[in-house]
Amino acid sequence: MLPIIATAQDSKTFTRDKEFYIRGNTAVIGNNILSKDSEKAFNDLDKINDEFKMRYVDIDNDKSTWSSSSAHLELKEGVKVIYAGLYWSGTYHGERSGKRVKDGKVYHKKLDDRAHDIREVQLKVPGGEYEDILGSLIYDGEDAPNHSISSRAPYACMADVTAFMQGAIKGQITVANVSATQGEIIGGSAAGWLLYVVYEDDSQPLQYVTTFHGFEFVNKKAIEVDFGNFQSSEKGELQTAITIGALEGDGNLGRDEIGIFDPKTKIFVTLDNSVRASSNFFNSTITINDKRATNRVPNSLNTLGFDLAKIKIPTAQNTVIANSTGGVKMRFKTRSDRFFLFFTAFQTTISERFYNEKNNIITATEQEITAQPSKKVITNQQVAIAPPPPLEEAKPVYVAPEVVNKELASLLEKPALNIDSISPGYYVVTNVFSSATNAENWMAILSTKGLEPQMFYRPDNNYFYVFVDAGMDAAVLYKKLEEVRIMPDLKESWMLKINLD
Repeated sequence: MLPIIATAQDSKTFTRDKEFYIRGNTAVIGNNILSKDSEKAFNDLDKINDEFKMRYVDIDNDKSTWSSSSAHLELKEGVKVIYAGLYWSGTYHGERSGKRVKDGKVYHKKLDDRAHDIREVQLKVPGGEYEDILGSLIYDGEDAPNHSISSRAPYACMADVTAFMQGAIKGQITVANVSATQGEIIGGSAAGWLLYVVYEDDSQPLQYVTTFHGFEFVNKKAIEVDFGNFQSSEKGELQTAITIGALEGDGNLGRDEIGIFDPKTKIFVTLDNSVRASSNFFNSTITINDKRATNRVPNSLNTLGFDLAKIKIPTAQNTVIANSTGGVKMRFKTRSDRFFLFFTAFQTTISERFYNEKNNIITATEQEITAQPSKKVITNQQVAIAPPPPLEEAKPVYVAPEVVNKELASLLEKPALNIDSISPGYYVVTNVFSSATNAENWMAILSTKGLEPQMFYRPDNNYFYVFVDAGMDAAVLYKKLEEVRIMPDLKESWMLKINLD
């Protein structure tokens, strides 16, 4: 399902960028890059950027950069970053702009043209040096036909920086050379950056995560986004959140809001918490859930026109988002304070069945029989199932530290699956099927690759698992898994730990 968004003049319609079905979670950090002072935090929540000659924030004492700010990212040991998206946005009519008052009227004048390529920034991770980043242009309002847009020339860019986020990340992330107009422009100048990270974590629930970007001038007409392509879990409490990045949400100007559609009452329920009011959601702050994110340099409470928020969405307790939901509609609206929306992300807990389907754990082919086999088929032996290979008696396994990578270490720490009539051990699994016939066909294909496949049946989910090796030595089996993964069509193979608790 693609996003449904009302288009407006001088804008870039939001489109889906990334989509993940994972066991894990997300993290977001960011900071503003323009402020009243180049280094000092600005904490007066009653002021707006129109009132000041805005200056680049520059904290790094590096003469090669003209702007820089940082924020703390902390991911625990053992998680795997699968995506990191860096976004930056600002108003950039020219390098400098000023104003003068004549006959009681205020006039703004561009003093310099743009001096930098808005797509080029620098990124520094903990313990590293600056890396040059060339991003993709999402939107540039420099030539917008609407004067109120072109006179501010807002823009947004993004880059996939996943490669820089591998390993344990704990510390300050610094972004430099984000460009914006210094001085005074119509409506005030603003700029900032955000880093959105998606990671796998076995201690977290199954999640659907999707990101959208574009550039919407939210003014008189509301912007609506339909998030779909998921199925929330059938039971239990849902963990649902939305993340947004925006420009020009002034702190002391209200009547801007985010609403979520309630299918029962047919109305939009506005979101809020202790740091974002329902009637003034976009308020020039950086917040995570109900707290201000202050582990930043500078750690301004008022980011003067830059908004970054991750907020939990009400769950099944008030029926707004219920179990077994397949879609959520969000609305961004203002009746006073205009703002630019350039990024949003959505995540929610999903069902295990839907997760399996989306990750192709159940292979769907044109010949796939969708009806699940019953236990009676197995009892009557109408389907021949090869038994697992005999395994030596279960005993403690010593795995040399040099062969334990993060994936294997995670597997060793996981609780084992309990499956009746299966010998204890570690299994190298290549695929799962809801049809025994298709599992046998897959085994025939594996045999042509020189493998010796077998399968077992798991009664609790009615699926057939095809594996190519099993044993008690986890390190040896993991090496086998690595060998299997380099074969064509087998890169998604994995290991299961069975009956070892």
